[in-house]
Amino acid sequence: MRLNTEGRMHLVVGDNVEIFPGIRAYTGSRHTYASQYIRVDGNPPYVLASDNAYFYLNLSNRLASATFSDADHSANIAQQARMIELAGSPDRVVPGHDNLQFQKFPTVGRVAKIK
Repeated sequence: MRLNTEGRMHLVVGDNVEIFPGIRAYTGSRHTYASQYIRVDGNPPYVLASDNAYFYLNLSNRLASATFSDADHSANIAQQARMIELAGSPDRVVPGHDNLQFQKFPTVGRVAKIK
């Protein structure tokens, strides 16, 4: 609340919005209202899925995350396909809740380094 009233917090409204040079926010499915994921430009680019893909299993098997209602499954699967397209490979989409990411990427404590 304090950051917002001080003008230091800005909500991202819309889809495919550049929030910093090389970092874009995309609107995901309806797990949470206006849920978003992030694409980070690079060679290669990566997508940080947040709650829009919980596990690598969701991405590899085209499964909706369990927290999505039946009515939202197709939307969640469509967003996962979009994330893969934006990243260029499912290997460069980082799920929001999969501990395997800490095996896949080198870590120092709880911080993973993605190269």
